[in-house]
Amino acid sequence: MRKGVASASFLVGDYEVPPFHLSVRHAPRVLRTSERLVWNVCVRYPWSEAVQGMLVIRLRGAARSGGVRTALRLRAPKACHRHAVAARRVGLQGVDPPDVVVADFAFQEDGTRIWQNTTVISQVIEERVSLKFLTKYRTVVSPGLPYKLKIKATQWDGKPSANERLRICRTPANQPSVVTTEESSFKLHKVLPKNSTVGECDETVTDSRGVARIMFTVGEDEVFPFYRFEATIANDSQISAPPLYLPVKRAGHSHAAFGPLSGDSLTPGARVFVPLYLNLKNVSKAITVHFVVVTRGGTIHRWGATSQCPIANSGQARSASRDTDCNYFRTHDSYGSKPQQTDYFQRENSLYVPDPNAFRRLSRSDPENLLDRHLLRVMLPIRLTHQMCPDSHLLAYFYFNDELVSASKHIEIDECFANKAQLTWKSRQASPGSFTTLQVSTQGPSLCALTALDTASKWVQPDILGVREVLMAEVNKLMDANRNMTVYDATGDCFMTDDNPGLPTNSRDLTIASFASAGLRWVGAETPMQSSCDAPSPLTTGQYGDLKPRSDFQEAWLWKLVGVSGNGSALVSARLPDSITRHEATAYCLSRGGVAVSPPAVLQVFREFFIHADGPKRLRKGDTTFIKYRIFNYLHEPLSVQIHVLPDPHMSLLSLPVVSACLAPRASVAPRAELQARVAGQGRVSIRAVEVRGGCGGNESSSERELVSDEVIIKVNIEHEGVPKQEHRSSLLCARGSSESSPSKITWSWPGADTVPGSESMVVWAVGDATKTLLSDADSVVTLPRGCGEQNMARMATNLLALSRLEPHTTAAALARDHVSRGLTRQLQYAHPTGGFSAFGVSDGTPSTWLTAFCIRYLRRAYQVISPRSRVPLDVERSERWLLNQQMENGCFRNQGQVFHRELKGGVGEEGEIASVALTAYVITSLVEGGVTIPSKVLANSLACLRALPATKNNVSSRIYAQALLAYTFVTLKKYEEDLRKINDASLLQDHRETVAGLLKDEESAVMMQLLRSATRQDDFVWWETGSLSTSIEATSYFILATSRWAGGRAAQWEARAAARWLHSHVGSRGGMTNTQDTLIALEALTAISSFLPTPAANLTLTVICGSTVLSETLTEAAGVPVTLRMKACNEVKVGVEAAISSLLELRTRSQNDAARSRSTAK
Repeated sequence: MRKGVASASFLVGDYEVPPFHLSVRHAPRVLRTSERLVWNVCVRYPWSEAVQGMLVIRLRGAARSGGVRTALRLRAPKACHRHAVAARRVGLQGVDPPDVVVADFAFQEDGTRIWQNTTVISQVIEERVSLKFLTKYRTVVSPGLPYKLKIKATQWDGKPSANERLRICRTPANQPSVVTTEESSFKLHKVLPKNSTVGECDETVTDSRGVARIMFTVGEDEVFPFYRFEATIANDSQISAPPLYLPVKRAGHSHAAFGPLSGDSLTPGARVFVPLYLNLKNVSKAITVHFVVVTRGGTIHRWGATSQCPIANSGQARSASRDTDCNYFRTHDSYGSKPQQTDYFQRENSLYVPDPNAFRRLSRSDPENLLDRHLLRVMLPIRLTHQMCPDSHLLAYFYFNDELVSASKHIEIDECFANKAQLTWKSRQASPGSFTTLQVSTQGPSLCALTALDTASKWVQPDILGVREVLMAEVNKLMDANRNMTVYDATGDCFMTDDNPGLPTNSRDLTIASFASAGLRWVGAETPMQSSCDAPSPLTTGQYGDLKPRSDFQEAWLWKLVGVSGNGSALVSARLPDSITRHEATAYCLSRGGVAVSPPAVLQVFREFFIHADGPKRLRKGDTTFIKYRIFNYLHEPLSVQIHVLPDPHMSLLSLPVVSACLAPRASVAPRAELQARVAGQGRVSIRAVEVRGGCGGNESSSERELVSDEVIIKVNIEHEGVPKQEHRSSLLCARGSSESSPSKITWSWPGADTVPGSESMVVWAVGDATKTLLSDADSVVTLPRGCGEQNMARMATNLLALSRLEPHTTAAALARDHVSRGLTRQLQYAHPTGGFSAFGVSDGTPSTWLTAFCIRYLRRAYQVISPRSRVPLDVERSERWLLNQQMENGCFRNQGQVFHRELKGGVGEEGEIASVALTAYVITSLVEGGVTIPSKVLANSLACLRALPATKNNVSSRIYAQALLAYTFVTLKKYEEDLRKINDASLLQDHRETVAGLLKDEESAVMMQLLRSATRQDDFVWWETGSLSTSIEATSYFILATSRWAGGRAAQWEARAAARWLHSHVGSRGGMTNTQDTLIALEALTAISSFLPTPAANLTLTVICGSTVLSETLTEAAGVPVTLRMKACNEVKVGVEAAISSLLELRTRSQNDAARSRSTAK
């Protein structure tokens, strides 16, 4: 195991699987003119049999309507009911029709009287058909080249609308917001040139899949950067699709665009030719086209080049040398026949070039053949592979007449898994608790992860994704994160503010933008200049004379890694849970050849006589509850049974312990038992049903069959009464004989409390890293940045600092790195237009001085983690300049803007003259920490403000905090001055002394000594008391940070270690301090103090004495997981360490009493 702190996340469901499932199948959308509305309701047990009971239905439509109520009985074996009602009864055809129809369904099971409810909503729509444009990834059209547009027509019930005649119109536009639906063509005529096409429309018909296609081309003489498309039903203009805006490529005089892949199959392994259509003038020589396939958000899959003569009558790639005469090949059979003298081509200087005007005519008459016979193109050979899944970018570029011409195409792969996997149960049906065999078949050798899940658990969360969907979602998230960063680099400010940024105006920038969309950066490329951004049959399993009690009802019971050898098959045996249900098994296999995910394999678990029980999973001592259960008889003869309910000592039975019942053939009974929780702990209730002969009015069971029986064990967790209470303590210990003066032993005691006997618990937690206490619960620290600009920045900064302390190869580190990337991208949304950052970005009147300083402190570091060799975003540089301009004449910085979460500001959030000095110190240190070059005038004025800290006779709390921050600032500026001197030549030394506007001699030492005189000392602790625990933690942390950088810091090592011990004593039970700001500063301080701590020894022996209990544990240097010791609580705990190593010890106790359950924790 690697040294470090690791963390993993997975879904834990705190739920109870319902005894049966009520499902409703309905139309999500209904037409307002519909005559009837239909719902299909089904109620089934986990083993797919029907449930018998009462179904109550209420339909609600118009607001003034009381609804339509219906009650009916469902009787086995009928499990479903088709419920139909006239649409007028819910108000659809009234004067005030509703926008939605709400259907409430409630079902009560006979016998147990258990209710289950569900509600479904249907949206009422006006249009019988909805239209939608189908566009590819970041579509851009080129002048003189055609583009095929697709429109999908869908009926109101979700089915494709075939043979629907559509009318599509296009209009040029300056930007997406220029031309709206209400504007007419007459208004647009005033701003368009005379030779532009206004309101050009065409009609087309949808195919069997509801998709219509139409071809169009952009005229080379039109200057508008966008085209606006509208689609309507030909005979009903009220039904329309949302407008589609496509940008027009206006960079350069030569253009290229990819056409559709040849062949209909996009499956891996297929070799396809991709046509690259060209709009070039006077092509006389072969063209060398470089192309690259980029997949997985930035991985280069293939790079190649081909030299061909552009032709219009061949669908194959025909290579040619660079100096080949294209005119010769166009006139000989080796390259195909010469194009006929038709209207589609015009002759210029013995060259055949396409006639752009022919495209408009062919778009109506022959759209499919237009690309095949009448357009110059170069064919690129591409082989589709699984490595290109789920999508890839094909990029091509070449030089023509000293102009860089490029094109890009987005390719989606339908099948992403190279290998196939298959799961097969040895038998499709099995008995509960029996052993079963599962066969795995896949390409070997490989490693497969097997899972099996009770299908009933999906009732609780029906939208949970399968293994295949989860895998693809994670792959897409990873790719999008990288693409977002490269696209941001290429588009700058427009990335966050405009969904349709203007295209670059030159070919080079356009090519860079195409590569950025695929996830690639050009080495050495500057950021392009941007314009402004505006059910099976029952199984007979034999005799049940000797049955074991059923107590294992887990939903996810198979989690196993299986190695598959070269023969491609493996067998796995496992014991089934005791549930009567169905299980779905899935295999996820990994081999050198790729990944395979198997389809689900279903196993039915069933028996003909069984108990189906439902009880509470948790009770509190003294509670009374009813356990409802049902006994099923699927035999074809009546049974007389005797039922025994046997609780253990934790519970007492309030109802009869033995009852008798008669079961008709293929029927059930539903008794219930009343119990009371008596003793805290894990309670067990046994329900046993045994067949007896001679009951039920003389109906004898068959003597040829053994008597049947079943028994289930219900487990109930009984908790203590009262309210939880927790105490938490911590300390820094060093073994005897080490160079560290920290104690090697410590004793903690707690006053006696009126607790509930047996409710107390105690935990000792130890680790050998000074910062691991703050990361003791990595999941609570590494959280996804979200919220406003203040909340997002706080979470991103926490992830960034945690990332520096986590082992790089752990799951928590990978998650933190992803969170930093997302937080950085999100934070740029809150950049204010005037500079700086604010909580809500553009919505705020002015930026916030504190939030801008907070951002500058961490954003550059975050960007170095995500993209270390790239230039920081322009918003960050603009914010730095804005912050420098906030300095006032007295040298202090103006407290501009508003901060909503004042707890994030810590001590800087105070008001008054002292707070102004503290804010200035925080701004200056943030600029230095952020790597900003500070002008000499700004530094000189800032020092004047810092030196003006008001003097007081008493150490008031606000002054102590400001003094600690001031000391850290002076030490930081001193180091900043020294670093500048180191990186410059001796000839420039004097200039940089003036640039820094240097500190007075030993000025930082004087400030540090003044801060030490105001410290509070008690025993082995040193801290700075400000009247608030949060600001006291900040002030103490600033002292440690200052000591770590102070040239005379060794003289204050004892105080720094004592201050670190004080910080450790205030770490929370789940890591961290009291809030985000003091946790960030404390984490930096404890990381810095590690230089003062002794080097850890190879082993540490930890001894804990609690009453008569003595526990010992060895903590090795390589161990990355903390040592945890659990024991019974006592009033006094003694902890000691042996070996020269520092250790952080956490001790927790838990106690409860009748009035208020108390829980104590010490660390």
